[in-house]
Amino acid sequence: MSTVRADTAPRVARWVSVVLHPFAVFGALALVAAWRLDPASLGRTAAGIGVAVAIVWVFVLQRRRAGHWQTVDASRRQERPLLYLLVLLVAGGYWWWMGGGASASSRGVLAAVAMLCVAAIANRWIKLSLHMASLAFAAVALSALLGPRALVVLLLLPLLGWSRLRMGRHTPAEVLAGTALGLACGALPGLPA
Repeated sequence: MSTVRADTAPRVARWVSVVLHPFAVFGALALVAAWRLDPASLGRTAAGIGVAVAIVWVFVLQRRRAGHWQTVDASRRQERPLLYLLVLLVAGGYWWWMGGGASASSRGVLAAVAMLCVAAIANRWIKLSLHMASLAFAAVALSALLGPRALVVLLLLPLLGWSRLRMGRHTPAEVLAGTALGLACGALPGLPA
């Protein structure tokens, strides 16, 4: 019985990590925010998220295939500066595409950008888990959009933390620090209520 569990755990950890990937989490958050705050922007939001994810994903795959990265997660700290730079540029482009400061989701996008800036600066000392940061951020932001129904997302944090540790992508300190950063930035004043 324990052999089955030992063989299954890595697959489950990988599955959890893929399903709760920052692309999926922020994509879902953006769509829910558009649906709740400005339903007319739903199509524009979906297109913007699709283009943003495609740009970053092409870059990630290129870095991995060229041998510059060990994994598609940019698992080494020295792999992350270029990723942060690209993601921040793409997030800025998405913010502009959605209408800049006039967009209903502007403050949420800017709070996510602030979170990424802090993670990029902290990368000099610690490789924060962006998986954990994005899910924690989404849990707080969704609570402002959906109320108590967003508790489900918060309850996924321990499962994702286990996944990142089980896969060896992060240390416990990196998982906890990523979670704390996401919670703090998700709670920034001015997020939609």
